[in-house]
Amino acid sequence: MIDPLMIGLFAPISRAATEVAAFAYLDAGGRLLALRHVPSGEALRVEVPIRTIAGDALAFGADLVVMAHNHPSGDAEPSRDDLMATRRIATALEALGIRLVDHLVLAGDAVTSLRARGLI
Repeated sequence: MIDPLMIGLFAPISRAATEVAAFAYLDAGGRLLALRHVPSGEALRVEVPIRTIAGDALAFGADLVVMAHNHPSGDAEPSRDDLMATRRIATALEALGIRLVDHLVLAGDAVTSLRARGLI
């Protein structure tokens, strides 16, 4: 099941004209410590260095991370690149003792949770 609070938190990026990635950094109890948006300036992809994500997680003292990004195309189906990026980020965070809780793909009113699909 997708957490409605997370959907609400990331809703502002769901209708952006270009891809935007966002990261919610949470403590062990699931309380929000920080939210970071990373706009791409490109319509079809956003690049976020793992070093930036991990650095932010450490700086905020996060135990958990939820990531999200939008698909301006209107299709919330995760791409192959989305799946590969999710695995790379989850592995890097895990090495630091930080858990990637979910990756949400938003497209208008549609939301896909990679965790709900068993992909994380």
